[in-house]
Amino acid sequence: MIQKTALLVWVAFLVSTSFLWADEVRFQTTSDEMVKELTRPPVKYRSFTSKKRTIAVAERINNKMEKTIVVVDENLDVPKLKIRIEFDYDSSALKKSSYTLLKEVGTALMSNAIKDKTIMINGHTDSDGTQAYNLKLSFDRADSVKAYLIAAFNLPENKLQIRGYGELLPLKPNTSTDNKQINRRVEFEIVNR
Repeated sequence: MIQKTALLVWVAFLVSTSFLWADEVRFQTTSDEMVKELTRPPVKYRSFTSKKRTIAVAERINNKMEKTIVVVDENLDVPKLKIRIEFDYDSSALKKSSYTLLKEVGTALMSNAIKDKTIMINGHTDSDGTQAYNLKLSFDRADSVKAYLIAAFNLPENKLQIRGYGELLPLKPNTSTDNKQINRRVEFEIVNR
């Protein structure tokens, strides 16, 4: 009887921790991880219901920020780099602690597998502040990352596009300081695979 109880406790532990691991957000940190993620094929999930929605984002059009509408398909896992780029509070200024990670991004973008691709840099924020403010802040942060990569790696400006999503695509609910930190991020994806 004790062995069965111990076995049930062990199985319950394994099942509960597997759910925790599945919910873990993975941020890429090396250029090799980044190239591997960006060159993998997209994954389409089957679902009885369509999980597509439209959201307003900020993009650069004719050299200025414009609001546009994009379709987000939550049944499609498009290869994206999730990068924990740090910014000063309420600012688009890059923190010095982010330069090492941005050098890894630049190295990945210069790799043979990606160097001829156009990349979209997506900025994201947490839910602190108004939606309009967060949209502009996420756009400005993506723009700061683009400016750094162009200057540091001599990338052609037209290789990198930017888009700000504001608070609209959180990875975690904005219910704690840790979750908000995870949601403040920059993502990179290949345009027109």
